[in-house]
Amino acid sequence: MSIDVEFVDLPLRGGSADAGFLAPHHTIIVYRGGGVLAKEYELEKGQSLLVEKPKLGNAWVLPAEHRAAVLCRGATIAQYCQLTVPTAALGSQPLRPSVRRDPLLHQLIERMNSVAGRNDVLARMMQETLTETVRLHLTDQYGPPILERRSVAAPRSLDQATQTLLEEYLNDSLDSRISLAAMAELAGMPAAVFTRAFAAAFHTTPHQYLLNLRIARAQSLLASAALTMSEIAFAVGFSTPGHFSTTFKDRVGITPSQYRQQSAS
Repeated sequence: MSIDVEFVDLPLRGGSADAGFLAPHHTIIVYRGGGVLAKEYELEKGQSLLVEKPKLGNAWVLPAEHRAAVLCRGATIAQYCQLTVPTAALGSQPLRPSVRRDPLLHQLIERMNSVAGRNDVLARMMQETLTETVRLHLTDQYGPPILERRSVAAPRSLDQATQTLLEEYLNDSLDSRISLAAMAELAGMPAAVFTRAFAAAFHTTPHQYLLNLRIARAQSLLASAALTMSEIAFAVGFSTPGHFSTTFKDRVGITPSQYRQQSAS
């Protein structure tokens, strides 16, 4: 379950602009610049906060299902980044509404913006890593206090919805590094508990299941795509073509080149 990142230049026609929010996902807005003189946030239950001359990196965190409104006043435009975060991306942890300066979050989204127009392997890996860092940062900084998190009993088995979520996450992320910790976090479990629950649900270990997915995707690409062996290796998450070739032969019984030749005949 990915985080959607949108960079916006909002014209302040007539010196102001406003917007309302009520969504099933979390919304985070990070101020990036422009001619904004003041921003006023109004949350449900009468909570209101006026930010005079907002600074770069001011972040507004609106949890899912919370109603809120924002009013910007200024002379030209408001530049901001809006993060749309599915609740499932943060596991079982809710977010707390907040308005404060967050320099780290600002740096992360600016780095994401700097590689947004690229489609090379390194840029894709950086986007994956930066997105995962943003997800962990949001959970750590805007989730419940640590003691409160520990008091919530973690599930000990994977229900069908969580299994489907894991399958989607793995299939969407095969070209990047996937850690056991990230999978466990997605399921809302400690790593040791997650490993046992995963084996009970999928009848194999997370590592073996992931390797099976990578090899199956590689077989499909070898049979249908005009990609080099190196491109396929990186596309299915192997760090080197040599590692890919060795693992493929161990699993399939023949080398990737031999598999491609057989598929073409």
